[in-house]
Amino acid sequence: MLRRLVESHAAFRLLLALPWVAMLVTFARLHSWSLLIAQSGEWSVRLLILTLAVSPARIVMKQLHMDPHWPMWLMKRRRDLGMACFLYALLHLSFYLVRQWNIHVVLFDLQDMAYAMGWIGFVTLLALAITSNDASLHSLGRWWKPLQRLVYVSAIAAFLHWYLIRQDHSALWLHLLPLLALEAYRLMHNFRHPAGMKH
Repeated sequence: MLRRLVESHAAFRLLLALPWVAMLVTFARLHSWSLLIAQSGEWSVRLLILTLAVSPARIVMKQLHMDPHWPMWLMKRRRDLGMACFLYALLHLSFYLVRQWNIHVVLFDLQDMAYAMGWIGFVTLLALAITSNDASLHSLGRWWKPLQRLVYVSAIAAFLHWYLIRQDHSALWLHLLPLLALEAYRLMHNFRHPAGMKH
């Protein structure tokens, strides 16, 4: 029963939806658009970090000689993590637009670097979400993988957006440092083992 639950993609997607439920409950209690915008943005970044962490985490798992099932389990859920990241980013943008409810204010905000970075992050995530399917993989051929590397543009834009929009950066560094450590490990591993570039 437990193994079937762990292997279930539906259960995993339900787990990814739980923060959205928690946000709705909080909003029903506090009626705070600002909090809703902040929470949806933070969850989008968290899921983006998890998506990026899949490849280096798989390398670490293999180095630790873990059961090969788990790196594969993680890899099979990377697309779900990426789509959830995009959906939370879409919620973040939607809540912001609803709160502003004025195109002139939105265009004025866009002149600010913090908001410009947010839009760049969203547009690149949108491109990734649209092409994150088998049909796009086959139709784009060798261009699909370079396109998927836009995720790094999304990550840089998202972190800059967070850094510029908030005054307290402690939560930002708490999210960023583990990912930087994993990515640094992956770079060292790939440098020492060129075949590791496949991971």
